[in-house]
Amino acid sequence: MGEHKQRLIQAKMNNDIHSVVEVLLSLRVNALQIAPELRKNLVYEIIRNDVFLLNSRAKNQFLLELLAIENASLRHALLSLISIVASTLKGVEYLLVNDQMIITTLI
Repeated sequence: MGEHKQRLIQAKMNNDIHSVVEVLLSLRVNALQIAPELRKNLVYEIIRNDVFLLNSRAKNQFLLELLAIENASLRHALLSLISIVASTLKGVEYLLVNDQMIITTLI
């Protein structure tokens, strides 16, 4: 999971949308290969590793910047992974850790 996080950060810093999508889709595929009753463990791992950097000094900025990029494949990959994270109570709490801006942006 740490490797995915580093690849995601590096790809975003390099403005390499294709690589960002690749990392997000990889995480989503991993989640969908796990039985639904065990999927929460992957969500907890995403939270523990702070993949969306919501617990960093930047707070929501990383995820909000990704959501602001106008790219259909990025939007699809990002929303798919966010929906998996939001499928658990801890995942929703993680998305709301700073404020409701992420949810507002999604709506």
